Amino acid sequence: MNQLEEARREIDAVDREMAKLYTRRLDAVTKVLQYKKEHGLPILDSKREVQVIEKNVDQIENPHYKRPYRDFVKMMMRNSREYQQTLLSNEVIAYCGVKGAFGHLVTERLFPGSPTIHFKSFDEVFQAVVNRKAHYGVIPFENSNSGLVGEVLDGLRKYPVYIQKMADQQIEQCLLGMPEATLKDIEYVYSKDQALAQSKRFLQQLSVQTIAYPNTAMAAQYVASENDIHKAAIGAKENADLYGLKILAEHIEENSQNTTRFLVIGLEPAKTGNRFSIIFETQHISGSLAKIIEIIANHHLNMDSIQSRPRKNEPFEYFFYIEILDDMLDSDNVKAALAEIKEVCESFKVLGMYPVEGIEEEKK
Repeated sequence: MNQLEEARREIDAVDREMAKLYTRRLDAVTKVLQYKKEHGLPILDSKREVQVIEKNVDQIENPHYKRPYRDFVKMMMRNSREYQQTLLSNEVIAYCGVKGAFGHLVTERLFPGSPTIHFKSFDEVFQAVVNRKAHYGVIPFENSNSGLVGEVLDGLRKYPVYIQKMADQQIEQCLLGMPEATLKDIEYVYSKDQALAQSKRFLQQLSVQTIAYPNTAMAAQYVASENDIHKAAIGAKENADLYGLKILAEHIEENSQNTTRFLVIGLEPAKTGNRFSIIFETQHISGSLAKIIEIIANHHLNMDSIQSRPRKNEPFEYFFYIEILDDMLDSDNVKAALAEIKEVCESFKVLGMYPVEGIEEEKK
């Protein structure tokens, strides 16, 4: 056995011992987290971390090893925090909006009984998943009438998340007013801009003034708080019970097939599905996008959709989103296609393989 082989053998032996010690350490960390949960203590104790780091570094006698070991202990402490945060978030689902918003209703149907946490923006939902405050995030992605939600596409490009599944939800819009109000009383209607647009014909017949609100549930909240028979909101019928309102009219959307597709996002890729998506930026060479489409065609892949989105702070430059119908992301054919596509891209990201489900079908 030469010197290199002997050194590697020693490293392997140490690694085996470290794996056992790591397991013991996380067992203890789990007990620490349980205590913190019972006593309402935060995961991060900065003062304690400094003490642990210094105490461990002091045990290293070789001065040349002290700095790298300090980095190692810091990494170990960060790993411990992330593990604790993951345990805390295992059942938590994040969504955008308030109670009664379509995002909340879809979350309740997809994850019945799971604790939820809501945020004001799509970006905050992405951050909650990335920072392990929530295990999954539920966000609207595309409406059959108004198209993709651009901010969500930005988030898929920006954050290290995967699509776990897509779920379609038919959107039924209702006009909600005070219990004593009638349709003739309504002068002002509040809702999210998309909901107002989806109900445009009904609102024109009603001859009312429309006011855009961040989301449908917040509009219902506002109308309830105003206690004014001349004000109404457009939203889901569930908001009537939530906020003490009356349904003045149902199915006021122009398109009876009005459907919104929601995404479930997470930090790990899903293992099964019937499609996958990629996000990429092409090289600034004539025919780059055509080349990518040609690669997809040459590998006999079924491209279901392609979308473009402006790149922030880079005027008139775009990134692209492509959705492909295929349930074999790990097949040699798909791998070869993705490798070829990556070669002609400035940036490239696979969003994972996932199923598409109809929520109403799940309830049956």
